[in-house]
Amino acid sequence: MSSADSAEDSALRPAIIAVGNLLQQELTQFEERGWTEGLCAYAEIEVAPVAKKTVPFYRHLVPLRQRLVGLLATSYRQYFKLTLAHPNQTSSDPHAWACSQLQHVMNVAVEWIQRWYILACDGENESVRHVGSVDFVPGGTASVPIPATVPPLPRWQAPGWLFQISLALVGVGPLKQQNIPNTDSEEKLGEAHTRLLLKGARRVFLWELGSAFETARNEETAAAGGIRVEAMIGQKRRTIKRKGWEQRLKLYKAIQTILSANPALEAIEFCAELDRRHAQPLFDWAKSGEWRSGLTWKEAWGNPSLRPKIRRVRQEAQKTMLD
Repeated sequence: MSSADSAEDSALRPAIIAVGNLLQQELTQFEERGWTEGLCAYAEIEVAPVAKKTVPFYRHLVPLRQRLVGLLATSYRQYFKLTLAHPNQTSSDPHAWACSQLQHVMNVAVEWIQRWYILACDGENESVRHVGSVDFVPGGTASVPIPATVPPLPRWQAPGWLFQISLALVGVGPLKQQNIPNTDSEEKLGEAHTRLLLKGARRVFLWELGSAFETARNEETAAAGGIRVEAMIGQKRRTIKRKGWEQRLKLYKAIQTILSANPALEAIEFCAELDRRHAQPLFDWAKSGEWRSGLTWKEAWGNPSLRPKIRRVRQEAQKTMLD
């Protein structure tokens, strides 16, 4: 690996870690809020009639799902921008690489949504457990012992009222009439219908996530296309510093100072000003032996091989000044 590649790689790794850390912070805050929203939804669902229980369920779920999609889409955008900036260290397919960085988090997000379904419907799940209850007494105090171990929950069965045959809401496609369960009931669904319901929840989430990813991908690709290739090539070339580059910059600065005072100064008068400022020749001139030790700029002007080089370095310094 070249030194340039090493520099790019050293810049890429901290950036990848930083994106992951930012996402983790956001997800931690989101999860805490999400469980609270789930308990609020459960409290409203408990007192709502069967025909209207889906109203508080989706009123709490949809904003949470949109927020979760937004968090992942933001990280996808950041990863996508990284792979555009470091194509040699990432992948020829920026979308695939960005998705691979988020694959584990996406799987966890799908599981989280399914656990939220359980919490909103039953008031507890594997992450939030019900350990006891106390009667409310105004001004009184109470305590509930926390058990050291909590038995695992049985396999979850969704309530009938949650099963909506709606592609937009739960991702469940059309079913034959004989396969549709009673949706006007609090009775538990069988394993097959519960599994279909959770699969639909996963499908809807991934649909929304894919749409958000596509928007971010199109926006960043369009933005990257607006950067001039010439500017990028020039920037990359400027990072490759040849031996003697500092000496060249010092000579350019001396020439620019002279020309700022008198832009028309040329030939031997121009060389006399360089001698007066004790300007050093280019490293390549001295290395090749063309510029002997102790040679002055006025003397160099009389050398047929150095005269065109002096003109050229004057033009280069002047062009850099104008740019």
